[in-house]
Amino acid sequence: MSQNGSDLKPLPVPSLEKVPAEYDDEQEEPSGPATLEKTLASIREDPQVREQNLRQMRDWIAKHPHIRRCRTDARFLLRFLRARKHSFLLASQNLERYLAARTLHPSWFHRLDIHDAELSHLAEIGFIYPLLERTADGCMVVLTDWGLLDPKVYTIDHSNRMHMLVSEAYGEDSLVQCAGAIVIFDLQHITLAHHSILSLSALHHVAKYVNHGLPARCKGLYAVNVPSAAMWIVNGLMGFLNEKLRERVALFRDYDELAEKIDRSLLPKEYGGKTPKAEHMKAFREQCELYRDRLLALDEMDIDLDHNESYSRHAMLDDIEGGALGSFRKLELD
Repeated sequence: MSQNGSDLKPLPVPSLEKVPAEYDDEQEEPSGPATLEKTLASIREDPQVREQNLRQMRDWIAKHPHIRRCRTDARFLLRFLRARKHSFLLASQNLERYLAARTLHPSWFHRLDIHDAELSHLAEIGFIYPLLERTADGCMVVLTDWGLLDPKVYTIDHSNRMHMLVSEAYGEDSLVQCAGAIVIFDLQHITLAHHSILSLSALHHVAKYVNHGLPARCKGLYAVNVPSAAMWIVNGLMGFLNEKLRERVALFRDYDELAEKIDRSLLPKEYGGKTPKAEHMKAFREQCELYRDRLLALDEMDIDLDHNESYSRHAMLDDIEGGALGSFRKLELD
């Protein structure tokens, strides 16, 4: 890759027509970890099933009464099929809710452009970035220093946009699709001022998307350096996540304790790893440059939400369910 991200030539943009003149079957076989065969078996990855599901997804999109524009290339559709272990029913529901979320929350999804001044600045200060190396199982590890979000300048929507930028920029990576990702939230810089830009309603909408719309295998949600003042954020989010994801949430006092769960060599050098933080951040920016045109084209996808289906405008924006916060085991710091 070029040393200068601006010199990178963005990838071509796939068709967004429901029924393109020719379907794009170009895809990349996952490779890497010794455990890959086990991973592929766990998500029911089989060449024949994969091709059959791609045909079924494309036929379903073509006939869908509410989808107006959508990518149909193999790289895009495999995000949903692999995230839902090649269940056509679950993958199609996932795609509906993904498209609905993109329409209902433009402040999260639209103009995921690394040239955007705000996104560029957050990337520059290291608010979020994937680590260069994967875990032994091939999982991508993403580090978010959430306290770097200046509450005098930014809102929760800026945080969501940055997380969507990562999700979309790496969403076509075949190993990420199959092995999944772990997100580490470093909360050491959180202050009381951050409470002003967070609310239970905001956490609810984020969790709803993660539960039903995110086309990814979330293998872990870890929080490190959690001050007591930030525990309400962790527990608030826990209250809205589904049971499967709650079981993947864990808290760590510091990076020493986190090293018992994550190979420390993967982390930035500043946290006891091998590679300086700046190198991880540089690679993230280059990835965003490479996928820039594709990310911007996603804004043209369109779905009608004015109906009574489960992915309707009303259903996706319903109020916080009564008693939700009382239905989970709170995490506590020792």
